[in-house]
Amino acid sequence: MSKVGVAQLQRRIDGLLAFLHPHWDFVNCHMVNYLTDQHWDNFLPEALREEIAGKEDVDSAIEHLFWQGSESRNAFLEWKRFLAQGEQERLSLHPELLTSVEELIEGQENAAQLSIRDFMSAKKCHEVELTAALVDHLVKNSSQACCIVDAGDGKGYLSSRLALQYGHRVLGIDANAANTENALNRNRKLQRAWNGLTERAELQSQGITPKRRGKKSPTRYVTKNAPSLENYKTTARFITTELNFGELLAEHFPQLGGIGKPNNNICLTGLHTCGNLASTCLQVFHAQSDCRLLCNIGCCYHLLKERFSKQEFFGNKDLMDMQTDFGFPLSQYLREREFRMGRNARMLAAQSIERTLNAKELPSITLYYRALLEILVCRHAPHSKDELQVGKVRKIEDFPDYIRKCAAKLEAPWLAAIGEAELRELLQEYAMDKHYLDLFYLLRMSFAPVLECLILLDRLLYLKELGYEDSYLIDLFDPVISPRHYAIVAIKHDQS
Repeated sequence: MSKVGVAQLQRRIDGLLAFLHPHWDFVNCHMVNYLTDQHWDNFLPEALREEIAGKEDVDSAIEHLFWQGSESRNAFLEWKRFLAQGEQERLSLHPELLTSVEELIEGQENAAQLSIRDFMSAKKCHEVELTAALVDHLVKNSSQACCIVDAGDGKGYLSSRLALQYGHRVLGIDANAANTENALNRNRKLQRAWNGLTERAELQSQGITPKRRGKKSPTRYVTKNAPSLENYKTTARFITTELNFGELLAEHFPQLGGIGKPNNNICLTGLHTCGNLASTCLQVFHAQSDCRLLCNIGCCYHLLKERFSKQEFFGNKDLMDMQTDFGFPLSQYLREREFRMGRNARMLAAQSIERTLNAKELPSITLYYRALLEILVCRHAPHSKDELQVGKVRKIEDFPDYIRKCAAKLEAPWLAAIGEAELRELLQEYAMDKHYLDLFYLLRMSFAPVLECLILLDRLLYLKELGYEDSYLIDLFDPVISPRHYAIVAIKHDQS
């Protein structure tokens, strides 16, 4: 199994930065300002604009460049060249930087996976099965006894699977006390149904359709070999590098006695750790000597606390203020450059081009309506330009209805006073722009995997710089099912 080195990662990051350099304003623009700031004219290269002459070209470009990915039509050559350049920067086109689960296991037999879809969605089932199997492998192949800490435990999907199916001791930590209590309640229900669920899953894996469950189903009352609830505990804490995991484990699992001493292992995992928590997990892995294994899948890049970024708006400001460490950049290589990505670019990094292309999904009509609303803001309340936080507006019938609901939500009398005639005229005036906005949106989204690549390589480089040679980037999930599909895995040896 080949290992990625520091110099190799630095070269790839240099390539990403060179590609992104002319486009930082583009990826950091806000779709709210698409009409007011004339994004199409200001951010698209002239060569691309010249190939789109009207609605027919827009529709054809979307169909052939995005939905079909067709190379057969001798049209939109500049668009094809532009998109191809971006695709070359994606992680999927650089397999030398990735490690597969099979390579990590190196021929060792992994535990059989059970597909148990009760108590969770199909998406979460996919994520939990693969993550739990990987964590189980890491723990069982560790040279010392090991307990698991699940950071950002949430509803306990991953923790309960590790405790019930694989028999590990797991401490779930979440900043929200309500989440930890809900996780325990869910685990109790899951534990009572566990034997029946596993029997059904085993039958299904053999191609046998199990009998339909009913109130008198034998599996409803089976208690033999029921997994112990004592394996899974939760606590409500905000995770920082100062939070001592060893002491927490000793507190919640007193039978372990010596946990927290240097000769014990802790595996720190987290499935879709939100925002800064993913970066904090990497920092905790380095800061605490008894934390020997790491398996982290991050998400919500827009909630990262950037070291060199300007003041940014955050919906959950109280939570952001609790963060003591910066989440990006982590690597010394990018810190020395005082590199700044920007919140809108990070938000774009969290979008899924794979899922959009698979579903052939154009942006919601509310995105266009929000851009029209910003025109009204400039006309009637210019002091609020770039400051109005609308959020989601649901169950709308048309543009006037959207404006009425925004006026009520924002408690904005000036907006409620705008007549329907002006709204209809506005809609007609910018009717063609709706089509251009859709194409602009897809082109901008094509940068998402490139921006995510930069964030992930910064995290991997951080671990490599600190001397953790056994640190890996693993493409773990199906990207259409689970858009945040990359895992950071690291193993700490005695010499680290």
